[in-house]
Amino acid sequence: MSKVEQETNLARVKQSLQECCRGDVSCSSCAGKQCLVGFAKIVADYSSVKKTLVIPNGIKMVPQADFKTYEVADVARALAIINLECKNCMDNHDDNCIINIIRSSLEVALTGDHLEFTGNPLMYMMALGRLNKELGGAVMEHYNALKNP
Repeated sequence: MSKVEQETNLARVKQSLQECCRGDVSCSSCAGKQCLVGFAKIVADYSSVKKTLVIPNGIKMVPQADFKTYEVADVARALAIINLECKNCMDNHDDNCIINIIRSSLEVALTGDHLEFTGNPLMYMMALGRLNKELGGAVMEHYNALKNP
């Protein structure tokens, strides 16, 4: 098992992203890096193959022109999983960490915008709740359920 696989449960992240994918419901074919979820899946796959947790300039690559509607419950659960995989790095936070890149892709899918992330998942979820109480609450509920099964 690689260090990346030891530090991050990429299989769980990939599964949560697959559950967010609109597939045949909204798309006739996969738009890949043009799609927010498709891009997040590519990031997770890249991390697995390259055995890295950082993609240089990866945060700048998050698509901004994906206007599909995603299932809020699926994306909220995926955001909760991503926040569980976060290492709570605080001052050592790297915007180009794969967890941050995937989180950013998912939050853009739901809110249309990036939220500032300072390396603390709980602070992030509180900020998300201030932006959208229902969404923040859903992510926190999933997070707590997954953290304390």
